[in-house]
Amino acid sequence: MEENVVKNWEGIVEVLPGIYRIPVPLPGNPLKELNSYLIRGGENHNLLIDTGFRLEACREALMGGMKSLGISMENTDILLTHLHVDHTGLAPDLICPGNRVYIGEADRWFMNDVDTVHIQRVKRLQKHGISQALIEEMLACTPSRTMAADTSFHGYTCLHEGDVINAGRYVLKAIAVPGHTPGQMCFEIAGTGAMILADHVLFDITPNITDWKDLPDALGSYLESLDKIDKYDVTIPLPGHRKPGDFHGRVRTIKEHHRRRLNECRQVIRGLGKARLYDIAGNMTWKIRAADWDDFPPAQRWFALGECLAHLDYLKKRGLILEKEADDETLWYEVTQEKML
Repeated sequence: MEENVVKNWEGIVEVLPGIYRIPVPLPGNPLKELNSYLIRGGENHNLLIDTGFRLEACREALMGGMKSLGISMENTDILLTHLHVDHTGLAPDLICPGNRVYIGEADRWFMNDVDTVHIQRVKRLQKHGISQALIEEMLACTPSRTMAADTSFHGYTCLHEGDVINAGRYVLKAIAVPGHTPGQMCFEIAGTGAMILADHVLFDITPNITDWKDLPDALGSYLESLDKIDKYDVTIPLPGHRKPGDFHGRVRTIKEHHRRRLNECRQVIRGLGKARLYDIAGNMTWKIRAADWDDFPPAQRWFALGECLAHLDYLKKRGLILEKEADDETLWYEVTQEKML
């Protein structure tokens, strides 16, 4: 990305002619803000990419940014890169009759069935010995319940690999990148070197990779999606959060990060001998402001347990660890002490 754009990545930024980054604050969230993108449509519909939480602070920032650009929602479609509520929360409230809300098909059904997602996770956490009290504490403050899009809205237009959206002078091509969510998509802006990355590649934080019922090996899917996206000649990366950077270098760094995390997970299990999910997660390294594992904010512990499960699923699928149920407990064991990944 051009150096001057990176240096001036504050406020509204024109990242390409007629394409604007609008910062949307995410109050109380460590992500800090969302990068929403607005493509001016000229004589056609404008395109708003991602919206922020279903919070008034997000609405005010987004609508204020659009107003300053002289754009209203009356002739604006919405493109949602993936199901997470920091990207989708306001969409049903903002869309005007006759306009479209796009989302990847694999994420579409989650938008009206959030409770099922939580029920699936809760059942798995219960199976792994997580107390009901902790589960209820985590659920009470997870953004996916408290700031989610209106589930009564059903007017989504589903996208698939290779689908094309025309927005102003630009053509966006959908690229399926499952991992962070089952249906996350990146969008190549044809002929520009630019790509809407959503949360697939972030530059100073790593995307949360959690377990999903529809992705039995979510981390494996994510790493495959990184290899897929790395083949594109991306010179203007447009991430969902924080500043952009060296795209191909960052792909390599993220892959190395997960290699180290997988090895750390194996080492923790080896040290514990027989390991419970809560103890494995508690002995892994997390970059978060907390005195110790038990001091984690409940919402962040929800994400951490899910990420730990994704790494366990990856190792289990490759025969490096074993999951056993004994005395109403689910325990993890290392199968082999062969060299690390």
